[in-house]
Amino acid sequence: MPPDHDHEPRWNIIDKLYNKMDKVLDKAFIDNKCSFLEVEITMLMVKEKISQQKHELYNMYLESKENDKDDDEEGTTKAPDHMFK
Repeated sequence: MPPDHDHEPRWNIIDKLYNKMDKVLDKAFIDNKCSFLEVEITMLMVKEKISQQKHELYNMYLESKENDKDDDEEGTTKAPDHMFK
């Protein structure tokens, strides 16, 4: 994705995901006779999972940045196998 479009949401994907989730919630209300509290707790659990995934990705980013910093200090860089052949 070009740098000027890095932070633009892909609304077509968002809309598809929303529609799928809406259908699942409708089915849960009808088939399982879910209460609003049960759906709200489920959504809270999904939100927590997304938050955990974001923290995990951020930690991976920090680790890779730290590893890059260590490589720069040693004066060695890792070249891909296909380079310089």
